[in-house]
Amino acid sequence: MRLYLLRHADAAFSEPDALRPLTALGQRQIEHIARRVVPADFNEVGVLEHSPLVRARETAELFRRFAGLPQPLQECNHIKPDDDPRFTARQVAGGSVDRLLIGHNAHHELLAGLLLGQGRAMVQVAFRQAAMMALERFSPPTQSVPFGYWQLLWFVVPDGVTATPPDFGA
Repeated sequence: MRLYLLRHADAAFSEPDALRPLTALGQRQIEHIARRVVPADFNEVGVLEHSPLVRARETAELFRRFAGLPQPLQECNHIKPDDDPRFTARQVAGGSVDRLLIGHNAHHELLAGLLLGQGRAMVQVAFRQAAMMALERFSPPTQSVPFGYWQLLWFVVPDGVTATPPDFGA
């Protein structure tokens, strides 16, 4: 079972927080990430789950379009910034279907840390905006390892994406 975590891209600073849209930089970040992944990796993902916050929904829409994925989008209410990652860890640990969650920090950092630490220790994970991680569960949960054993498959960040496109001259 695989779990893909995508943090939303750069968003405008505005109020209310839930309505913050992506910036032009955020849109370029997602295009960059989507073009670096292999669409076939997501064949077993049924839906693209995103938080109800605007910046996560827009990130999901753009990722799906730029990566050429056919899966529908689905709102997921338990991956907002302050949601308890242990709830999500229990959900994914017991599942058998690959999932792609498009959400936020601190949730994604803590969730990745819980899974990679097998629920016994917290692994520190720094999740930049528009970063994407693939984890694979290679052993199911047990009483002593409540979320199972997970390994990091890959982690991509939108390096080199700037606020304004570079001018290479005419």
